[in-house]
Amino acid sequence: MDALRAIICTALISAAAMLLACGEKQPGGKPQTAEKILVMVPKFLHPYYEPCYQGFKDAAAQYGVKTEYRAAKAAKVTNQVEVIENLIARKVDGIAISALDDQALVPVIQEATDAGIKVICFDAPAPSSRALCYIGTMNEAAGYSGGEMMAKYMDGEGEVAVLQGGLGATNLNERYNGFERALKEKAPRIKIVAREDVGGGRMDIVVNKTETLLQAYPNLKAIFAVSAEGAPGASAVLKERGKAGKILLGGFDDLPDTLAAIKDGTVQFCIAQKTYKMGWLSVEKLLDAIAGKPLPKEIDTGVLIITRDNVDTYMEEMRKEFQDVKGK
Repeated sequence: MDALRAIICTALISAAAMLLACGEKQPGGKPQTAEKILVMVPKFLHPYYEPCYQGFKDAAAQYGVKTEYRAAKAAKVTNQVEVIENLIARKVDGIAISALDDQALVPVIQEATDAGIKVICFDAPAPSSRALCYIGTMNEAAGYSGGEMMAKYMDGEGEVAVLQGGLGATNLNERYNGFERALKEKAPRIKIVAREDVGGGRMDIVVNKTETLLQAYPNLKAIFAVSAEGAPGASAVLKERGKAGKILLGGFDDLPDTLAAIKDGTVQFCIAQKTYKMGWLSVEKLLDAIAGKPLPKEIDTGVLIITRDNVDTYMEEMRKEFQDVKGK
């Protein structure tokens, strides 16, 4: 009987040890068997980010990790910092950030890095920070392409105004710089008469600023938007004022309203970013970083220029590339 008791006690002690081992904490404070948590942090809630997160989720499903989407309440860097600080407190494994402001995010990205959390940027970089990698459009090159297209539509001369959703965003400033450089090199007779801050995605501000531009510059020939909300907002004003097709309009991102405006001729072209690919690659590179693999500083996801000629077919090309990415 004593021997049987000894065997039972030994078994109980072994089982308890196994349970304790299963719940043993890593330095980051999570059980060793815990599912990895990767979080996407956009600048703010906006339809533009929906395909980004779809790619993020699809990649996570393939690699067996958990994802979350945590957007700031408003397009303010203090709100984005608050979101990231909460994720640091939760000890998540990786964060992909669309940076609202380069310099302002340096301290909180440093804090996340010090906590052992892997941080990359997608869509909008924070080059001054400790973010390991930027995945997205090479924005100056994309802006340059926009300048070339606009110069073509303007026949190389006239006045153009630029709408920009926040003057502190690195990605938008790079687009503007590329656009400006293209006009100087390809069409020096085109003059940029205004560069208006349209407030980080607020459509009412886009509408008000566009109306002001039309009043202030009666000879305005074109408008170019370096952020997603510009083309839909400006196109609504041009239609209302009877200037659709008379004032040229180009912009960034394939939002539904922008595509509809391309079809009806109010918008001449837009530059579509490969947002799904940004999300997919963000998961892959965060997992690489967690595994200790080195990351490239930049990954160019590329763009497509959409006009009336390809507005109904461009998604086929996008999907083909998605399939290529999924097959990796």
